[in-house]
Amino acid sequence: MKKQFLLFIFLFISTLVSAQATSDYAIQLTATVQVSPPKITLNWKPLSDTPNYTVYRKAKSASSWGTALTMLPYTASSYTDSNVVADSAYEYYIEAQGTTTVTTPINSTGFIYAGIMAPAIHNRGALIVLVDSTFVDSCSAGLSQLMTDLNGDGWQIIKHNLNRNLADTTVHNIIFADYQTYPNATAVLLVGHIAVPYSGDLNPDGHPQHLGAWPADAYYGNMYGPWTDNSINDTLSSFPANRNKIGDGKFDQTLLPSANQLQVSRIDFWNMPVFGKTEIQLMNSYLNRDHNYKMDLLNIARRALIDDNFGAFSGEAFAANGWRIFPPMVSRDSIYSIDFITSLNDSSFEWAYGCGGGTFISAGGIGNDTNFANNSINGIFTMLFGSYFGDWNVQNNFLRSPLCSTTPALTCCWAGRPNWFMHHMALGVNIGYSALITQNNSTSLFGTLYNPYGYENNGVHVALMGDLSLRTDYIKQASNLSITNAPLAGAVLSWNPSPDPAVIGYYVYRCDSLMGNFQRVSPLISDTNFTDSFGTNGLKYYMLRPCKLQSTPSGTYYNLGIGITDSATISYYPTGIVTLQMVNHVSLFPNPTSDVLNMVLESQGNGHADIEIMDINGRKLMHYATSLKTGENSIAFRVSDLPGGMYFAVVNDGLKVQAIKWIKTH
Repeated sequence: MKKQFLLFIFLFISTLVSAQATSDYAIQLTATVQVSPPKITLNWKPLSDTPNYTVYRKAKSASSWGTALTMLPYTASSYTDSNVVADSAYEYYIEAQGTTTVTTPINSTGFIYAGIMAPAIHNRGALIVLVDSTFVDSCSAGLSQLMTDLNGDGWQIIKHNLNRNLADTTVHNIIFADYQTYPNATAVLLVGHIAVPYSGDLNPDGHPQHLGAWPADAYYGNMYGPWTDNSINDTLSSFPANRNKIGDGKFDQTLLPSANQLQVSRIDFWNMPVFGKTEIQLMNSYLNRDHNYKMDLLNIARRALIDDNFGAFSGEAFAANGWRIFPPMVSRDSIYSIDFITSLNDSSFEWAYGCGGGTFISAGGIGNDTNFANNSINGIFTMLFGSYFGDWNVQNNFLRSPLCSTTPALTCCWAGRPNWFMHHMALGVNIGYSALITQNNSTSLFGTLYNPYGYENNGVHVALMGDLSLRTDYIKQASNLSITNAPLAGAVLSWNPSPDPAVIGYYVYRCDSLMGNFQRVSPLISDTNFTDSFGTNGLKYYMLRPCKLQSTPSGTYYNLGIGITDSATISYYPTGIVTLQMVNHVSLFPNPTSDVLNMVLESQGNGHADIEIMDINGRKLMHYATSLKTGENSIAFRVSDLPGGMYFAVVNDGLKVQAIKWIKTH
């Protein structure tokens, strides 16, 4: 009760102790990179106070920051890291602490995921898609296109059509069964008004009358619980949906009981009559805009806006979410402190943050649901914060309103309690990953990686509205993929190139099923044809994806476009036709390694080799098919995301299989 009282006070007392600018609570990081010799230089806007800076670095998958790289004086505005390699990415954290020119000292933080030609993300895992049966027929074309686009972006699709009246526990059981069946399951996408779980006794907006259970989609990403309904008995909320009684089907947990395993998001247009359209019309409109964005058909400006109507707010500085997240995405010079609705109506912004005192359908200084209905919202990634509307399962909810626009607003989240962290997206990571690390950013259970975490961090209410697969950069597709086959000749693929002039080549993938887990079978190809000679005979599905080296304010990474697919019944060269062992020696270095594993294959002639990275239980974690030339052939694997332990690199040249042990350090 004491905590709730303090939150209440914070929401209704103006900021008296500090006139600090909200932007000073964020270190606005960007990066410039150099390939040879490899360097990453972090740059930031000097703060208006006089802090000292502490710089940390870790691998993306690491669970702690470890020892600081360096400490810098208040005069610093850059740091160069020369202990890096190309074809890699690193996560940096800078914290500024020191005396300030105002009454209350502050801590400022910044995060960036910076890379030098960071490797392409070929496989994103299995995505469990749960479709409200209301839309199965009425939105069939849009849903089919959504599945195709998701699969073409590296997701294996596991789809269920569900009645919206199914209990949340039944829905969770379906997800859990898939999670156990598919070891590569990483995400859940809810399409429609699938059961909304409620949980806890919380009011992260600080209003006593709003204390109780809140919508808790995070439940669907939590596989191990425990989730109970036997202790909370709070019926004092002014809003019936928030009242939580023992045995009423609403869970007790206010904070996640354990770390979430799956990314979760929801595309839901239930009960939004202010927009004058049915759920089906709103869903079809969204699916069409979602597809057009992924096809790189929208002229969205790479810039961001911030509409801050709270200011420093006793140190919470909600809009620092924007000042912290946006620079690595669009650069500091492309962030504008301007009005939310009118600016998005007049021109496009890839990112937008707005905050102000709220109701279920409005935010002070931003607007209301009717403003969203009557204006275009020319943005993609939206963050909003204010009282009440973070409780999103109500009529004409303000958090869901941007997604109902006829223009391309595609995601929205309630960013401020807690703070969100999205810096990985600058190198091709999808927004669902940002939701997951925000949910798991806990002081009590798992350790806090990202500061300041904000009130109610790790709360069950943290949720993402929209398509979790979305990312910041897309490429126009290639076209007219065709496959010719002849007995024992494999598959000969040809295609028309992508119209994007920056495309440097193409990757070919193969799978035994449509919507399955496609595996790469080619190196980067600069031509518009490829022959796949070795495999298991039968019906095969092939996918083709364009690739370009994408430059962002966080460095460079290899970006893949959405794949196009075709299928054919193939008979391959028999393995026995290889009469000469091609690979006579394999070496790995460094071994052990924490980041990049380099492999050198010494080949006696031209040919092919399949390489797999396997754990000690024999599970295949990576697959790479390469063409061999006579002499040394070098390949680099980014292994920073793998947990520490023993692994095997298995090389199959068609005649002999060689397995080499290697160690991944933490």
